[in-house]
Amino acid sequence: MLFWAVYNCSLLYIGIRSKRKQVTIVVESEVLPKFSIIVPTKDEEVVIGRCLTGLLNVDYPKDKMQIIIVDGNSSDSTCQICSEYTSKYPQTFSLISEKQSNGKPAALNLAMPLITGEIVGVFDADSLPEKDVLKRAAAHFTDKQIMAVQGTTTSLNEKRNILTRVIAMEEKAWYQALLTGREKMQLFVPLNGSCQFVRRTVLEELGGWDETSLTEDVELALRLVEKKHMIKYAPDVRSGQETPNTLGDLVKQRVRWYRGYMETALKYGRLLDTLNKRTIDAEISLAGPFMMVISLLSYINWFFVALFLSKSTPILSLTGVIIVLTAVSLISLGAALTASQRPIKFRNLLWIPSIYIYWLLQIFIAGWAFLKLVFRRKRVWSKTAKKGFITTNLGAA
Repeated sequence: MLFWAVYNCSLLYIGIRSKRKQVTIVVESEVLPKFSIIVPTKDEEVVIGRCLTGLLNVDYPKDKMQIIIVDGNSSDSTCQICSEYTSKYPQTFSLISEKQSNGKPAALNLAMPLITGEIVGVFDADSLPEKDVLKRAAAHFTDKQIMAVQGTTTSLNEKRNILTRVIAMEEKAWYQALLTGREKMQLFVPLNGSCQFVRRTVLEELGGWDETSLTEDVELALRLVEKKHMIKYAPDVRSGQETPNTLGDLVKQRVRWYRGYMETALKYGRLLDTLNKRTIDAEISLAGPFMMVISLLSYINWFFVALFLSKSTPILSLTGVIIVLTAVSLISLGAALTASQRPIKFRNLLWIPSIYIYWLLQIFIAGWAFLKLVFRRKRVWSKTAKKGFITTNLGAA
């Protein structure tokens, strides 16, 4: 557990220290690749119009944009809203309606036969892409070795409440530090489900998305790594999206994520048959939820040892050291990320201790996901409810 923590803290440090350079490659209009954008949606009437308008307003030749909406048998007015866009802009939008929703990966696979673009992108229904998102993505794909690009997603509702603030800080740590560190060291870059792009030829080679996976994005990334394909993290390819607004939404989202990560880690343990820095880093990355479970057990262990043993023991002392190091690491990371923001505001430091409380919540969620995995509870691809709140100006369309 200490090795895992030190390893990831090293990547975080490298990421924070790295100077992020904007891509300055200009791709001539006549050689710009065609993008096929898939937008899976189900009961998203609050946000889908905003997403489709944002995609429509992206600064990219419209004859090189294809937007495929896959509606998962919505019970609200989502399908009607999507139909209005396909009727008004038939050259750009097309709509597929599922008779029965089978989760996001199944929806993405339904769009595969309609794809005509060289690059396939995925945006969630709550996304609000920046206007230059496709031009910047296209610039990265000028490198023929790059088979997939993961962009940055930023919180649209960061200032909604204390929970969204902490989640937004976690997302900044993930993108601005951890993924940046992995990119700097040319390690494993996972796909994150939205603002992601894959070459169509490679996607067809891999057979699309795994419909049995709870984390189809990471599963696809591991198949790319297994085939020795390059995935690049592109901090300049940006899109906004909502973070969970309530504790219930967060728990539902993270239980699916953590169980999906655990199942995928077990499934792709074979990656270690071919040892290289990407396969090793991929397995370390996927071990995250397992480490959270171990952390939870260390807290439980410390509690029972402290409660039932009257004197100090090596177990109590070692577990206490681990707990203290975890707290110091989390608070230090929060302080470093806050200090890296411009302008620096002292009041932002006051809520950093809440990161530790958030960590405690996360390890209990990981523990619950682990129990669902062990006892083989029914696997459900649950979606996170979106409220449509925007509290941050991202400069998007």
